[in-house]
Amino acid sequence: MKVLFITHQFPPLNIGGSHRPFKLVKHLHRSGIDPVVITPQATSHRGASLDKVVSGLDEGTVILRTPVDPPTWMDRVRGSYYLNTLDPEGRRWRRHLLAAADQAARDHDLKAVIISIPPFSTGALGVEVARRLKLPLLVDLRDAWSLWLITPYVSRLHFLWRKAHERRVLRAADAITVTSPQTIADLQALHPMVPADRFHLVINGYDQPPPVVPDGIQLPPATPQRPFTIGYVGSFYYTPYQRDLMFKPWWRKKPWQWPQYAPRREDWRYRSPWAFFTALQELRRRRPDLYDLLHVEFVGDVPGWLTDMVKEHGLEGKVKLHGRVDHAASIRFQAACDALLITSSKVVGGRDYSIAGKTFEYIAQVKPMLAFVCEGAQRDLLERTGMAIPCPPDEPAAAAERLIELLEGRCVLRPDAAYIRSLHIEPLTDRFARIVRSIAKP
Repeated sequence: MKVLFITHQFPPLNIGGSHRPFKLVKHLHRSGIDPVVITPQATSHRGASLDKVVSGLDEGTVILRTPVDPPTWMDRVRGSYYLNTLDPEGRRWRRHLLAAADQAARDHDLKAVIISIPPFSTGALGVEVARRLKLPLLVDLRDAWSLWLITPYVSRLHFLWRKAHERRVLRAADAITVTSPQTIADLQALHPMVPADRFHLVINGYDQPPPVVPDGIQLPPATPQRPFTIGYVGSFYYTPYQRDLMFKPWWRKKPWQWPQYAPRREDWRYRSPWAFFTALQELRRRRPDLYDLLHVEFVGDVPGWLTDMVKEHGLEGKVKLHGRVDHAASIRFQAACDALLITSSKVVGGRDYSIAGKTFEYIAQVKPMLAFVCEGAQRDLLERTGMAIPCPPDEPAAAAERLIELLEGRCVLRPDAAYIRSLHIEPLTDRFARIVRSIAKP
């Protein structure tokens, strides 16, 4: 059975959003589904990081790479502060995508359309293609949409417009797959008119070979001959300025910022290494001998606020920032670490929906995970693996104690082997394939 798989983010584009569609396309053929992929040409991702080598796809996988119109002066106008309602990628891609979809329909007996988003503007393109080809539509929503709140909306009207756009796409879908149970709960509360049975949970997974999971994990104590390395991979999606806009009262903002609106408050400083750095300060104060045996290394983008945060915590000689690397190098880096750091944002008075894609790569390494995470889906999943060391983000003394236990070799973990195996991409793709078959055109 052939399906049309539309995704704006796909390798060689080297960002977190390209991994899930790549893994699904790579493994769907095992379930008798052959995707015909439409995605932009690599050169269309101007200034983005690209992987040099992309491998693993079935030889018969059809990939149609299209141009994308360059930005225009109207894009700059629409992207201005008050007119910025939705990203421009869908508008710039539309005519090329429609032409490629028409060609794919002529060349292949397609049974369904899958649209993987973000970028969120491409959701409407998936609806348009499905209607144009008279095919059922599956919307694969990798992130929250109207409730993705790194910073406030320009106004309540901007939020309501985004919510309405989201609702139109979800109501047009025959099935909706999301990556966490909390996302389903949030979307159902936000859009009660969308039938509950259209929502399906297909979390992300790891694509490495299923690991050998021991009954217990207890690392030896750190010594001068064997120092301990804690690593982190990826981006933080945080800036101090955006957080300031989220939490500053309106009367302290600029006049044009007074109408800003957030349907709920999310604190993305918790997604940054701020709580971890605070715990490192406490560790240095309490146990300088263990602090000296610890190496901390980060792989990923290095924004200015991150180097500033390192300096503010007095960690210039402790934290090494490697910058961005390709995906294969990222996996090798994780394998070389003794433990891996994971963080999450904080929903004030609620639960965070996000489960970072790197979580599953971490799990495949079968290493202790320092979980500086808040209430939500990320914490729930990490607890089920049995490999997380809970470090309360708001309690630096308690978090430092967890670090001391780890560095002294006193931390014992009991991994759940069956659950860890269930997070491999193959069983997750099988579930995704069953959903596709349930809506596919006969």
